[in-house]
Amino acid sequence: MRNIGKWFLLLNKRLYKKVTFLLILALIPVLVMGYGTVAREESGLLTVALACKGEDPTATRIMQELKDGSDLIRFVICDDPQEAQSMVNGQQADAAWIFDDDLEAAINRFAAAPKRSNAFVQIIEAESTIPLKLVREKLSGVIFAKTSQAFYLDYLRQNVPETEVVPDEELLQYYEDFAAEATFFEFAYLDGEIKEETEENANYLLSPVRGLLAVVIVLGGLAAAMYYVQDEKLGTFSLVPQKRKGAVEFGCQLIAVLNVSVVALIALFTAGLTVSVGRELLMVLLNALSTALFCMTVRRVFGSITALGTLLPMLVVGMLVVCPIFFDLGALRAVQYLFPPTYYINGANSDYFLGLQGVYTAALLGVYTPLGKVLHRQ
Repeated sequence: MRNIGKWFLLLNKRLYKKVTFLLILALIPVLVMGYGTVAREESGLLTVALACKGEDPTATRIMQELKDGSDLIRFVICDDPQEAQSMVNGQQADAAWIFDDDLEAAINRFAAAPKRSNAFVQIIEAESTIPLKLVREKLSGVIFAKTSQAFYLDYLRQNVPETEVVPDEELLQYYEDFAAEATFFEFAYLDGEIKEETEENANYLLSPVRGLLAVVIVLGGLAAAMYYVQDEKLGTFSLVPQKRKGAVEFGCQLIAVLNVSVVALIALFTAGLTVSVGRELLMVLLNALSTALFCMTVRRVFGSITALGTLLPMLVVGMLVVCPIFFDLGALRAVQYLFPPTYYINGANSDYFLGLQGVYTAALLGVYTPLGKVLHRQ
């Protein structure tokens, strides 16, 4: 046991004498700080300019509600319609939404006669795209609260004569009292666990950070694989019996991966992107085991430093595309399961993926030894 501790300390110490390993560790805070800087800026997947044809409190409230109500869409309130249209013409905005002045009266006119000539929001777009069509649903949702009241009052006035003597305020009080408070949608994770409405969501720009760090952890493991190939050529482990070489390689891998994982975990805590402490520690352990075995398997298949160096950038790019870091491509879901980052990303919110990562680790362990015999490679 004493010898194992000494080996651990020596192998750990020599990692920090390797410039490439230090660069990998330095990459972690650079990634997190870079994303943090971007997240603090006003940003969005689409930009929509908002304006009103005149001074109107209802339009002002709606524009402010739109601006405050979305992280994915960047809403910019303009001083006048000309400024909003100029933003679209100058490609500073994807669309402009221009509200009529005296919006309350315009909504009532539309409720009484819902036709094109009574429209009260003008939409200007350089081109019609699917994302912009989806964004209009955001406008519809905000406008609905006002138009539904107008339609409600108009319907009662037209179809229930008894309400003619009842003031609008009283009728609207009935409307508010009977408004549905039930939740129409229920969000759940893949394993069936219900997501609570009170859960705070991290900034969407920071959401890929866990996946990017998982790729950096694999990068650290692949670097350790190249170090091991170099050690074998130099005869560093020549006194180790052949049957124990696999355990030595696993030790070298695990130490490197754990070092990178600990720095990554600290970065996630700093960015406020962690789940519970216990779950994070379990994920780090499972991910370290699976990543170490994954990199050992890749090393056994490709063998040389030249081959691993050629493969490394392609493998990193492949994981960035295939794994659910930025997008979850359903067509590639089967391929995702080949790479450790998939389990580390999904395991944060899914017990199912934590269990699946255990199966994945066992499968890699089962593949590693037969590969050596098939390829005649230690």
